[in-house]
Amino acid sequence: MINVRELEEVIDLMNRSSVQKIHIEHEGTTVIIDKAEATAVPPKREQAEQHHVQTRAVENSYEEKEDQVDGDTQQHQVLSPMVGTFYSRPEEDADPFVQVGSKIKSNDTVGIIEAMKLFNDVEAGVDGEVTEVLVDDGQVVEFGQPLFVVK
Repeated sequence: MINVRELEEVIDLMNRSSVQKIHIEHEGTTVIIDKAEATAVPPKREQAEQHHVQTRAVENSYEEKEDQVDGDTQQHQVLSPMVGTFYSRPEEDADPFVQVGSKIKSNDTVGIIEAMKLFNDVEAGVDGEVTEVLVDDGQVVEFGQPLFVVK
């Protein structure tokens, strides 16, 4: 596992330098930080400096789990791509990104995970309907932890 404090130092160094992209692999965990892909976070998040770094699931970083249910119906779990605090809505007074019954596309944002004051979109990764929400807003989540069930 990559040490969070060391990763935070790397990000600080990148912000003070002209380095645009860094790729770190350590003990099966991969982190890609790309300034060119950074975008703004909704304005009502915490008062702290806010950055949004788009994270990409790297091949073999985590796998989507599937269970066969009722013949042709597949249930998929949307897994957390990282350790951090899960937020179900873009800002405190907004509606959640998704809830039970929401129809989603694979590239839809279903939540945000904050790690080291960086806000990272969590994409569904699958088309379907949300049948279960497995985590609460503001809950700390682990890498690979199921967040939603989609059929």
